[in-house]
Amino acid sequence: MKKNIFSVIIAALTVINVILTAIMFFVMLPTFQKTNNLITQVASVLNLELDQEDSEGAQDYTLKDLEQYSVAFESQQTLNLASGDDGKMHYAMLDGYTLSLNKKAKDYKDVNETLKANEAKLTDVIRGVIQSHTVNDISEEVVKKEALEKIQSLLDSKAVVEISLTNLMYN
Repeated sequence: MKKNIFSVIIAALTVINVILTAIMFFVMLPTFQKTNNLITQVASVLNLELDQEDSEGAQDYTLKDLEQYSVAFESQQTLNLASGDDGKMHYAMLDGYTLSLNKKAKDYKDVNETLKANEAKLTDVIRGVIQSHTVNDISEEVVKKEALEKIQSLLDSKAVVEISLTNLMYN
């Protein structure tokens, strides 16, 4: 008899729990929808601001508008890669790099002068990006993209629009 009473009590509490959960769901749903709409609107405004900043810095340019800033090392640089799953040491070799500068950018002259004065720092940035990868996840495109982002951040400018790596090899 006691087991049946407990079963009835448990069943009744379960039904009450389901009913209260459904009521709470329908009461809270409009609030959740309003909050979700507000967050979506804020996120879209932030994305618009970020997109405008990127387009303002990148500007439209043609091949004629690009100036090449080349750095050639006296001898081929050998860089150790991060250790991978196999536990073996891997390395990359690089002869130099070329930065493409947009001559139409607002801060082109300042960036050009800064590049000449800080060539060693830029080389360190590119070396750091290469050395942060393992042999399994390195590729020339990944290195170019990460190095470009870091250089643009370092210079606080979008005047540098592309990086070319001279004879990047890795093993």
